[in-house]
Amino acid sequence: MKKKLVSSAILAAALAVTSVVPAFAEGDTSEVYWYSDVAGYGPANWNTDSSPALDYIRDNIGLTFNLEQPPTDAATKLGLMLATNDLPDIISITNSDSMKDLINAGAVWDMQEFLEKYDPDSWLLEGYPEDHKQALIDRFGGWYSLASHIETADNRKVFPPDDECWVDVVEKGTNSCIMFDKSIMDALGITEEMVSTEEGFYEACELVKNSGYTTENGESVIPVALHADGWIDTSLDGILSWNFGAVPVDEEGNYRHKELSPGYKNALKFINNCIQKEYLDVNILTLDEAALKTYLEAGRVFCWIGNQAQINKENTSWVSYGAIAPENEAKGALPINQSAGTGWIQTFVSKSCDEPEKVAEFLSWVTSEEGLMMDYYGIEGEYYTVDDKGIVTKTEKGEQELKDLYENNILFWPFANTSFERHTEPVPDPTSNRGVEIALMPAFGREETTYIYDSSLVDFPDTVLEPSSDLGIKLSQVKSYLESQKAKIVTAKTDEEFETEYNNMVSTLEDYSIADIDAAYDEVYKTNCENTGNKIEDINADLYK
Repeated sequence: MKKKLVSSAILAAALAVTSVVPAFAEGDTSEVYWYSDVAGYGPANWNTDSSPALDYIRDNIGLTFNLEQPPTDAATKLGLMLATNDLPDIISITNSDSMKDLINAGAVWDMQEFLEKYDPDSWLLEGYPEDHKQALIDRFGGWYSLASHIETADNRKVFPPDDECWVDVVEKGTNSCIMFDKSIMDALGITEEMVSTEEGFYEACELVKNSGYTTENGESVIPVALHADGWIDTSLDGILSWNFGAVPVDEEGNYRHKELSPGYKNALKFINNCIQKEYLDVNILTLDEAALKTYLEAGRVFCWIGNQAQINKENTSWVSYGAIAPENEAKGALPINQSAGTGWIQTFVSKSCDEPEKVAEFLSWVTSEEGLMMDYYGIEGEYYTVDDKGIVTKTEKGEQELKDLYENNILFWPFANTSFERHTEPVPDPTSNRGVEIALMPAFGREETTYIYDSSLVDFPDTVLEPSSDLGIKLSQVKSYLESQKAKIVTAKTDEEFETEYNNMVSTLEDYSIADIDAAYDEVYKTNCENTGNKIEDINADLYK
């Protein structure tokens, strides 16, 4: 395979990995228990026990996996396993509280110690992106995990982007988007100009609601859908709060919960308007993601406000025009992590792991360029070819045999490497899943009026408030309260009831000492500002004076 020549010590270390020589007798294969709180990838979902990467790991490292991904209460189950000292061998999770519990209990390995003991020649010891490693140390107090979806400056030295379209995705992109089904727009004469303003958006939804328009299968179409039971995190706290200019600082530049921003109130009112006007069915907010997908993939939704990454968009007509300009002309505000970041899924190795040598070898291989190439693309020559610029093209066999396994979620998703993807992928066909994705992701960030700020400034460690302290307990109460209260606010039946519930939220947060909580976080925020020379501005403050 030809590789791009990149002058980098990190690259040299990363490429030093060679094919693994089996260190076990033939037939000496071990199964390890792999637990994850992220559903949607792996043999448990695809009903397959074979792929080029899986076969390689079985035949060369002697390892197979029993992968468990509970659809609900994954954190609770992991907590019980921790309490009974019966942990899985490998743990890939996104729940911050679970991560903290594992580390505080001393139940998982420090990666440096683990690799030095069980795979001292691992490329990870010298080549793992230093800026990303430091971010993990800052977050957890040590290097306890390997992360997915790494996109950092040091990682881009190893895997530089092969086209400017990926730069836009990095600097202006987000998974949370406002998307429209273009086929419905065209059928009903709805234009981009109409849906690009709040007033026009409501007019378009009214048109859809009263049109009697149905899909080819005769199914009715709904004007608006949020991201199912994940609507708070993905839709409200994501693109909608950004669209209405909510930021985590006040007009004086002090940190505050974003929920107290006037822009956040307008995002809540936007959802409430959609429900009151019967554009959005509240039952959508109780669906699980799988049920939501059936609506989206059947062409039954005019406007979808959620995470574009969660469905296959190949040959679909999803488009995004960026912002829906608010009636009060507030500017949008987009958080982009401009530091190294800590990735998404964090993979830990428990100290009770039954096969530490094989697991260490597996981690070293699956994160290396050799492992990434096989995981993403299969076998060179048979499944793909590489040109002299390092760009991968799948063969007909690769397209056919890997489509179901790799099209949306690669097999070893906990080790997905975003910089690697953007280094090896050709610019995708605009009608492909990836092509639609890279058109959707930067649409909001490309708006001239969108204010982009560094979200790492408010990426706080878990140690700001001790959970057992008075403020720590109140913060826990705030989190629980907000989830239920946001639902009450958006489902208010009248504007008067909306105002009542919103004011109840503000007063209750005051009772929970939200000002003191925010003051504690403000100290960390100000330190982050000093260390980076950066800050966040309340760009819409003048609108609310």
